[in-house]
Amino acid sequence: MRPFSSFTQSLKTMKSSGVLAAVFSLSILFSHAASAEEKLPFLTFNPPSYVTSIITGSTNFAGQDVGDMSFVVFVGEINGVDSNGVHPVKFTLPSGDYFGVEYDPTLMSLNGRNVSNADWAYSSVGGLHTFTYIGNGGVFPAGTYSFVGVNATFVRPQREEVTLQVDLDPSAGGQVSSPRASDSDVIIY
Repeated sequence: MRPFSSFTQSLKTMKSSGVLAAVFSLSILFSHAASAEEKLPFLTFNPPSYVTSIITGSTNFAGQDVGDMSFVVFVGEINGVDSNGVHPVKFTLPSGDYFGVEYDPTLMSLNGRNVSNADWAYSSVGGLHTFTYIGNGGVFPAGTYSFVGVNATFVRPQREEVTLQVDLDPSAGGQVSSPRASDSDVIIY
């Protein structure tokens, strides 16, 4: 195999000879690009990656018909890459008769933790509570995290326990994969 630098030189020479030769050379260039990634960092694709966690307090409401349970959702970027600004960073929580949410965008602290609710927009559509990052012009900065405070009320459902789950959008911020795209906790009644 020839070194990538000499291959690039032959591409320039062939390109000046005619269009057909240049096209042939480009196809060879791309077939060798994978082995050249470490030499040419601009050929690598390094998307952001997000993780989430739900931080609850007491989740045991045995014997209660209604329980006030506020919790915090953590979202963090772990790959050191800004979101792409095209695919918003967002997460969802389930909606149902047993779970009510009151979202306060001015909230700055919840359960002893600083939260940044002003950086998140809330909507409730299609059986989901959706939170979308709008801070920093919608670009979630590389290597940072955000806490979102959620005031919630749980109403005793027909069953004895319910799973509360937070799910990141699979394409959040342009990410390709996430080591922790969801987290859950069990609420016991």
